[in-house]
Amino acid sequence: MDTIMHFAATMGGMGAIHEANDFVIYKDNSTMTFNLVHAAVHRGVQRFFYASSACVYPTSLQHHGTSPISLREHDVWSSAAPNPQGLYGLEKLNSELLLMQFVEKMQIRIARFHNIFGPCGAWVGGHEKAPAAQLRKALAAHMDPNTQGEIEIWGDGKQQRSFLYIDNCVEAILLLLESDCNEPMNIGSDCSVTIDDLTKISVQSAGMNVGEFRFKYMDNSRPVGVHARNSNNEFITKTLSWTPKIPLEAGMMKTADWIRGEMEKMLDGNDETARTELLSSFKTSKVVYLNRPIITFAILLPITSRGLEGPEKSLENLRTFAKSLARTTWRDTRELGLVHFQVKIYLGIDADDEFLLRRTGNSEMSDIELLLSEEGITDVSTEICDVPRGHVCAIWRQCAHRAWKEKADYFVLMGDDVVLLDEGWMRDIHEQFTVISRHEHVPQGMGCVAFTDVTFPGMPTFPVIHRTHMDAFGGQVIPEVFINQDGDPFLFQLYRKWGCSRMIPSRLSNGIGGSLPARYIQQHADGWTFGPLTDAASALEKSLATSFPTATRKMTLDVVIPSYRVLFPFLDAILALKESPTCEIMFIIIIDDPHSSKIIELEAKYAHRPDIRIRVNESNLGASASRNRGMKESAADWILFLDDDVTPQDDILIEAEKAIRSNPRAAGFIGNTFFPVASTIFTNAVHLAGVTHFWDIAAKMPQNESDVPWGVTANLIARRAQDGVEFDLQFPKTGGGEDIDFCRKKRDFSVAHGGKGFCPAPRVVATHPWWSDGQRSYWRFYMWSKGDGGLIKLYPNFTYLDQTPNSAELFLISTALTVLGAFTYLFTRSSVVFLVSMSLAMATVIANIAHDMYRHLWRDMNRTKALRSSLRGTGWAVAVAESALIRMASEGGRLIGLFERGEIMLIGHRFDWFTGRAGNGPMNEEIMNGQQRMALVALIFGVLCFKFCY
Repeated sequence: MDTIMHFAATMGGMGAIHEANDFVIYKDNSTMTFNLVHAAVHRGVQRFFYASSACVYPTSLQHHGTSPISLREHDVWSSAAPNPQGLYGLEKLNSELLLMQFVEKMQIRIARFHNIFGPCGAWVGGHEKAPAAQLRKALAAHMDPNTQGEIEIWGDGKQQRSFLYIDNCVEAILLLLESDCNEPMNIGSDCSVTIDDLTKISVQSAGMNVGEFRFKYMDNSRPVGVHARNSNNEFITKTLSWTPKIPLEAGMMKTADWIRGEMEKMLDGNDETARTELLSSFKTSKVVYLNRPIITFAILLPITSRGLEGPEKSLENLRTFAKSLARTTWRDTRELGLVHFQVKIYLGIDADDEFLLRRTGNSEMSDIELLLSEEGITDVSTEICDVPRGHVCAIWRQCAHRAWKEKADYFVLMGDDVVLLDEGWMRDIHEQFTVISRHEHVPQGMGCVAFTDVTFPGMPTFPVIHRTHMDAFGGQVIPEVFINQDGDPFLFQLYRKWGCSRMIPSRLSNGIGGSLPARYIQQHADGWTFGPLTDAASALEKSLATSFPTATRKMTLDVVIPSYRVLFPFLDAILALKESPTCEIMFIIIIDDPHSSKIIELEAKYAHRPDIRIRVNESNLGASASRNRGMKESAADWILFLDDDVTPQDDILIEAEKAIRSNPRAAGFIGNTFFPVASTIFTNAVHLAGVTHFWDIAAKMPQNESDVPWGVTANLIARRAQDGVEFDLQFPKTGGGEDIDFCRKKRDFSVAHGGKGFCPAPRVVATHPWWSDGQRSYWRFYMWSKGDGGLIKLYPNFTYLDQTPNSAELFLISTALTVLGAFTYLFTRSSVVFLVSMSLAMATVIANIAHDMYRHLWRDMNRTKALRSSLRGTGWAVAVAESALIRMASEGGRLIGLFERGEIMLIGHRFDWFTGRAGNGPMNEEIMNGQQRMALVALIFGVLCFKFCY
């Protein structure tokens, strides 16, 4: 390494380097310099540049006097003993002396800076120097229409300083580096001004007239430093031929432009009140105090010697964990800065675990405490836990309560088989809580931050909470209902309701219970996403109402996507959807083909995201069972069901939130699922057959409707309630009837408990592709109908008897006649019965096609014209004919379903798809259609019988 340039320091203007901060500054800066010099000498660095300060000069030379101040380099030793400005100046002088000890081993370059300023320097917060501070105040006054024409000045304004623009400084540094000068050298301006004059320049640089303002002097309430200081530049001019090129006024103008831009960034997006408050804060400078708070991370660590190949394995696991803890916290617990971190382990051991409680000899510490001490972890408390074996959550509760009593700041729910992988997780977590507070407008410490668990990607295992949580719940980290499962997601889901749950990149791995089998019987807290979570959220909301009323609870919405094919073009679009700032979204994908080759790619692409949960069924269970699993995984207020082959509109989540907020008491919402324009005979036939009628029912219902009959699960929103309603697995895996049944049960529960039914949400839009790219197949519709025929028995109140048989029932009669005709022919050699059966079948087909021609092309022509179609000409007649075939296939499926379920007595009964919401109109129309078709069948049957039989 050729050169080290050491600019790092805890420093600032008088708001930072005042007497109260002396010891912190001295310790920080001397430690940094000592470590750098030690490393430089050890590595054989050739040249070392050190940024010293004008504060090394004796204060006795910088008080009130009649002679102008001009500090020469040798003036440091002009007093009987050095007398620099505070411990900041003393540390700089001591560091100069330290470096001079190594002048024979490396080239030393020391620059004593005199008030360097310019763009990209500190300008707010208390560490800024006078130029940036006065510019900020002037700019704030200029930007604030309510300004009172007043500029704050610390002291009496008569203090004298010289100021050097950054570009001048850089030029001098480069010259010094290339010179052979080993002596300390001033780098500054030799033209001093008073603080009054500096403030006038600031006002002018902000674009205002000095006469418009008066100065407000803070004579005794703020630190001001020495009275006068100015650089003597004779030595640098003689040695480096350098003088500043950019004058103070020009540098102030450039700095003003930059600070103005920074202020506008901070002000942008604020409402008028917040903007006024921020501008007001810019008009005054802060005094900062650097006495660093100690932030304690309590590691809640249940440990057991049971369930392993041998009890010694528990010590091996603990040592591995301890090594990882020491390695990943070394810097955070030793680093100099504004915050100091420390770790304390709270060991939770079963009261009857003699192996872990043993002590060797007369030692005051247990063997495991000695083990931790060997790894450098000495702050350990042991909790003897008299709880049933395997009750990990009870141990967490006991350890957390003690840590809370001992004033710990953060609580890390950990396991003894965990290995921490990344350094810096303590500062990352602390910073994340600060970000949460700032972005979500909640109290500092509110939230839950989880590690990235590489053995269980996307899951919020081993969460961290702040004592704010413990205070809100009286020292209880998680409710008593939790035994050894679900405690970590409970915390994450609780704070998700305020948008305060995060997952940081810092990783850990989890062995036993993660990638390996658990050491105890896993006991889930059934129903925790309802009662316990709801109660905790209500308690937290009540606490915030008095302590922090601006904290606003968000809506939570989970998107459940059952997927058998894992179609990336569709899934990518769904997983890229964005929600509003007032809604928290999680995507739950249930893979229903455990052998899919695409699972690995999906997990590699998305499993790291905390808002995406990927689950794989052990076998092909079907869409309904997959949706049920998705509901069990959810802890949100609402669920949006999407098929894995729909393309949602970009704003679907925002529109879903709007719909929910407009009708918060609804059981759910029916979105619109459209199909591409029907361009072929088959796709138009599907529309005409009525198969897709309810896919966009939200667009067909009145907007004030509060009880839409049902909607398809391709785009359906449902309230997540403890109603016991799931998709009934009696319906086929391929679908058919389960969506209607689900909506009716949800609706009935909601209405019975004072809520509403399903409401239309026409702006919640998705597009569904034509199945199999529009290739001709009736099997899907046949299977759907086999399923939805089961609704007749389940909902007799929505069922009516149709006296006229439909096509399937006529085909059944024809089939019976065919069988009878075969027997008749065998015994009598007469084919009359057989011909009758054939005539009936042919009449049924012809009559159904003819009647559909009549109603689609004549009677209900307006409905046909309303279809999204590009079909023209005679293609319509062919499409209508095929639609009749599709409808007959569906009627056949329902009839076969009745036979398979043993519901023969229900033949002739029909289900009212509108569940009475449209009155008797749809039912009467279907009965009329049946009668008209039957009349046609009878007519055509008579003609055919006459032709074939006579």
